[in-house]
Amino acid sequence: MDKACRFDIEISRERVEEFAQLSGDRNPLHLDEAYARTTDFGRPIAHGALLVGLVSRVLGMHIPGKPCLLLGMSVRFPKPLFYPATVRVEGTLARFDEERQHGAVQVTITDVAKSWPVLEASVSFGLHAVLKQRVAVTANGAPDIIQSIPPLRPPTRARLLVTGGTGGIGSDLVQRLSSGFAMTCLTRQSDLDTSTGISYGTVDLDDEVALDEYLAGESPAEVFGILHLSSPPMARAFVSDDPAAVRRHLRHSVEVPLQLAKWARQPGSAVKRLILFGSTAGSKYPKPQAGAYSLGKAAMEHVARLLTADLAAQGATVNVIVPTAVPLGLNAGMPERARASLAGKMPTRRLLEVEDLAGVVRFLLSDAAAQINGAAIAVDGGLWEA
Repeated sequence: MDKACRFDIEISRERVEEFAQLSGDRNPLHLDEAYARTTDFGRPIAHGALLVGLVSRVLGMHIPGKPCLLLGMSVRFPKPLFYPATVRVEGTLARFDEERQHGAVQVTITDVAKSWPVLEASVSFGLHAVLKQRVAVTANGAPDIIQSIPPLRPPTRARLLVTGGTGGIGSDLVQRLSSGFAMTCLTRQSDLDTSTGISYGTVDLDDEVALDEYLAGESPAEVFGILHLSSPPMARAFVSDDPAAVRRHLRHSVEVPLQLAKWARQPGSAVKRLILFGSTAGSKYPKPQAGAYSLGKAAMEHVARLLTADLAAQGATVNVIVPTAVPLGLNAGMPERARASLAGKMPTRRLLEVEDLAGVVRFLLSDAAAQINGAAIAVDGGLWEA
């Protein structure tokens, strides 16, 4: 990959007219000399978007070149470009993350005669992989490409954004996944141990503004997957008896996933997986005595199915893992009799373990799960009844 490039190009009236024809932007400031004389510019100026096209040339042909995938761009135009003119286009590699295959390029375009900049841009990019192709042979012996197979995803040490990964099942699950992924956990706790390589963001997920403010400072171009684990405690009450608990559970099961999905849909996003954690107490075996919890988890399954459309354009999948009780966290004090009773209702004859969940998460994050979308995947050993 080149670290710098430079080339000169003539911006003639013919080129400006060609761009106007292609883009449909026939604003008289760019094409009509009589009109331009009535403005504070005094003469026609080239389209800013025409100059942006030269930025694209830097990225697509020089830095990084052929494997470039443009992710985002910040552009300013310090001076107008009066044409005809010769401009000098200079690009410099500002940074590149070998592990994530993401980088940034600084581009400056200068009017050579006037020695002033007419464009300054900062551009973020990723590298796309060349697709491997499956080839069949037709009846006449000619090769026939029948399918393109994308390279294995996720990339090495891909970053996961996790909610609720600091207590009970969440902390254990995050530790098991951290050997293969770079983990960032959102939590209300502070001063957590980062020596394990797990990073933390202090966010109260009950506060909609706090979550949006945190996400505004993060780029989805740096995240491969989102793992939503957070859930309020299971309150013991009928659904109509505790409206406050209902609102809180719907906040975590519906509103938070919607906020995360909206953030993940931004231009240049690298998010390919959104995994939500539900419960068999949702749609499968609702618990009237824990109505708010059951309602929230059931609603989450419908949210996931709807969000498949929201994230379809970027090739992302949305799924819900639906586990039964794991004897950790809120269920750590489950009496032995209750444990035996639950195991007896499962054909596997054993209680669920965190590694069972970790295995499903790893699968859903893999390329092998690319066609599993909008699913509620029960991880309950075939539980016969609640």
